[in-house]
Amino acid sequence: MTNARVQFVTPLPPLASGIAQYSRDLLLAVSGQWPLNIVGEAGSESYPAFGTSSLQTFKRGIPTIFQIGNSGFHRLAFQHARTESGILVLHDVVLHHGRAGELLRSRGGSSYLKLMRERYGNAGAEAVRDILAGRDIVDIGAFPLSEDYVERARVTVVHSEYARGLVEKVVPGAKVVVVPMGIPLPALVDQASARRALGLPEGAFVVASITHVNPFKRLPVVLRAMRRFIAREPNAILVVAGSVAPGIDLRRQVSLLNLDRNVRLLGYVTDDHARLVARAADACINLRYPSAGETSASLLRLLGAGRPVIVTDDAPMAEYPRNAVVPVPVDRFEDEMIAEVMFLLAQDERLRLEAGNAARAFIEQEHNLETTVLAYRAVVRKAFSIDLPKPEGIELHEAPPADESNEPQVPHSRIDGTVADALSGLHLSGHDATIRTAAVALTDLKLHDLTVESNDWKSDEPVSTDPKRTAGHSGVPDL
Repeated sequence: MTNARVQFVTPLPPLASGIAQYSRDLLLAVSGQWPLNIVGEAGSESYPAFGTSSLQTFKRGIPTIFQIGNSGFHRLAFQHARTESGILVLHDVVLHHGRAGELLRSRGGSSYLKLMRERYGNAGAEAVRDILAGRDIVDIGAFPLSEDYVERARVTVVHSEYARGLVEKVVPGAKVVVVPMGIPLPALVDQASARRALGLPEGAFVVASITHVNPFKRLPVVLRAMRRFIAREPNAILVVAGSVAPGIDLRRQVSLLNLDRNVRLLGYVTDDHARLVARAADACINLRYPSAGETSASLLRLLGAGRPVIVTDDAPMAEYPRNAVVPVPVDRFEDEMIAEVMFLLAQDERLRLEAGNAARAFIEQEHNLETTVLAYRAVVRKAFSIDLPKPEGIELHEAPPADESNEPQVPHSRIDGTVADALSGLHLSGHDATIRTAAVALTDLKLHDLTVESNDWKSDEPVSTDPKRTAGHSGVPDL
């Protein structure tokens, strides 16, 4: 079926959703070149640059790509992806919150209870009772509520090897393909100009958090770390840009910690505004725990802006270059560790520059839009036998062979040294779990016995830590 039309179901701006921005960028990259029926979730708006005058209504029985995530912005996808066998682009492996909200809104608690009991037996039913009673669930990942969508899909697309592993665990035998999350590289706006535009003082050390604020993004931890940090850097500023989930009173948290002078809360901002905030910052922070199997578009955009980013040290971060992100463990020393890392970054301008360059290079090489478009084209061909036109200006090429070595190659960087220095600055004893964990990691990386001169890491080339990911992110996916 050469040049057949494909239906593309997604949220789009002005919806306050990272997936909306992702889809807009992808559609703009192929606008007017691919025959698409673009179906926007409620509240989406069309762009003339898409090559269509308006958004379409959903049609059954035609080849469909569903963009779906763990939020309330996917009502059409939640409804139709259970019955239409299409391509499922799974931005979150755990869809529990989005689906629970949809079920409770449309059909009430009995439907939610029925689905959870059918999928997970008595444990699922008990979890529903706890949730409806307002009690915390220890491991919501045990009830992902994504299985029926994956089972129905012809192909499930994810954006990381970590997510692939989760999907294959949830639905053994599922056809899962890793496609890079294409991120357009923002213009490198001069920092001083960005600060003038935002009204930020030129001499302050600025940390930016640009993400939707929910309980998993750990903003209370960031605020407590900021309070420790300003004891040593009194003029430091934290800028928080992003929508805030219901029930979170971020402004009250800021006031209770006496941080009103040092924290700027911007609320949801446009993509252009977010890029300006990132360029105005010296460093960024993007915590996330527990993970729902997602690839964070907000994190990739921060890296694309050329800024070092403090992140949560968990499994998904293994796929990010250690010379661009600073992983911090989730434990009782998390606040102190983040504050120490902020201080060390504030003291070392050269480290910030090198890490920022490595971050941008990682996005340019591993998450560029051209590779993403080619990967989608290959998935559509495999799932529907449809040859979408080759977009102009994009070179078709074969993916390089995967590295067969079983030994991941991880570059030493001064970021690792920053983490080690931060641990030392906390004066932790050898009995603490944090320092034991870090010591094991540094030993695994063979950093415990290296004396590295400050000029030894000048390469901006990110090195994959996973042989599978190298293949999945370097070209057309292996179908």
